[in-house]
Amino acid sequence: MATGAVGVVQALKDAGVSTIFGIPSIHNIGLYDVLRREPSIRHIVCRHEAGATHMADGYARASGGLGVIISSTGPGAGFTVSALQEAWGSCSPVLMITTNIDAAKIGKGLGALHELEEQTSLFRTITKATFSVRAGEDFRAVTRKAINLALSGRPGPVCVEVPTDLMAGEVPESSSASSQEEAKGEKPPLPKRLDEAVALLRRAKQPVIIVGTDATRANLATDLTAVAEALCAPVIFSTPGKGVIAEDHPLSFGNAARRMVVKEIVPECDVALAIGTRLREVDAKRRGLVLPQQLIHVDWDERWIGKNFPAAVPLVGDIPAMTHELRRQLEGEPYTGQRQERVTEWRRQADAESVQIRQELAEVRYLDTLRGLLPRDSALVLDNTQLAYWAEYFYPSYQPNGVIAAKGSALLGFSFPGAIGAKVACPEKPVVGIIGDGGFLYTSQELATCVRHKIGFPMIVVNDNAYGVIGYLQRTAYKEEYQSRLTNPDFVAFANAFGVAATRVRSPEELGKALEKALASGEMHLIELQAEIAAPPFGRY
Repeated sequence: MATGAVGVVQALKDAGVSTIFGIPSIHNIGLYDVLRREPSIRHIVCRHEAGATHMADGYARASGGLGVIISSTGPGAGFTVSALQEAWGSCSPVLMITTNIDAAKIGKGLGALHELEEQTSLFRTITKATFSVRAGEDFRAVTRKAINLALSGRPGPVCVEVPTDLMAGEVPESSSASSQEEAKGEKPPLPKRLDEAVALLRRAKQPVIIVGTDATRANLATDLTAVAEALCAPVIFSTPGKGVIAEDHPLSFGNAARRMVVKEIVPECDVALAIGTRLREVDAKRRGLVLPQQLIHVDWDERWIGKNFPAAVPLVGDIPAMTHELRRQLEGEPYTGQRQERVTEWRRQADAESVQIRQELAEVRYLDTLRGLLPRDSALVLDNTQLAYWAEYFYPSYQPNGVIAAKGSALLGFSFPGAIGAKVACPEKPVVGIIGDGGFLYTSQELATCVRHKIGFPMIVVNDNAYGVIGYLQRTAYKEEYQSRLTNPDFVAFANAFGVAATRVRSPEELGKALEKALASGEMHLIELQAEIAAPPFGRY
């Protein structure tokens, strides 16, 4: 006989998991005892469950694999909810392993320590599934099933809940079948209407391609670039799609919410190919994007088809397979004709606007400083703060996940722990985070995690002593600010208290010097950028 924890850890090993994030507690110590004796899995001990979950999320996005977080029962499980909502909205494959009170006590209302009535209900709307393992079940097989579900199709978070007594107590031996064997299965056939989509694209006066989160998750960069080139189609994207087609490619026209895209490019297009994007309202529609009636929407399932834009040709199924088939059919007969002239003129306009913006705006010069120092394969991890909003528009990404942003639920506090996870996943890749002063104090205690586990990268805290964008919105809507100003610590002294080096800067030039020094050191370095940014780019650009 073995414990339930042994089955869970065996399943993690089956899946090739080498790193997990979490916090030990009275309810999960049986699992931690097994992990203590498993040298193939590195455990990163964190200082808050939300931070740990963001780390697992950042790890999943940067690695392209599974992120794993371990929480405790009740309050510990509850602390993961906001971070799981971000992973859910960002289609990030995160496995959340949590405990519950002893199996015989669940639902009895006995007042057990950390008891939470219907604990699993917390996760039902923000995960692909919740598995509640009970006596007599195969812990290894259930955990493998959860892992496969998190990674398959449209990826996303999955929760596995194990009662404390079963985690630490003896249960039947688990199956030794591999997770790869369980995951085998025939791929679904290509949709019958795919040929119709190809014909529509060939007949188009001017097609446009929209990409987003799932294009990044599904590794569509090579095939999508070839499709765009064959069609001579401008490519626009939501923030998570930045870099799926490198932003220095002549067909890349940036954020789908950009004014030029919304007002000048898309209205001149008669066919839209939306692929690897759910076309959520928040991604562009609320900024005024109106797509052509001839919309081809390629997605994993029907959940988002027609929600915000009616689809003339819905294509549901395996996104990579469908994208590859579109490439196969279109690449052999690349378009030649007036599209080239039209797209060339749009490129000229976009480049001219970019030159003017970079001359006028300090916000963009900060971003140019970052881009000039970071190699093409680096990752910039963004929170929801003023400078990060400018980065969504004007910081060029040259590869998928070149920008990792908290756009799944647009919460605060993601980018610091998200960057920790990204750096753990790709230790040789330069990683830089941007966060506001308000957002940083959501998860700033994870500086201790960086020190303990020797995780180092530059973290830029933009300090304007305010929830800056909220103040902007209040002034715009009501002429006055209210409760948007903040009282902050001395961020340099705060970082130093953890043993972390810190530098205060006030200009693009000072930022460049501090960033270059921090990158060269390879150690954790907090850069406090004191800057007041009057407005986000939304209104003007």
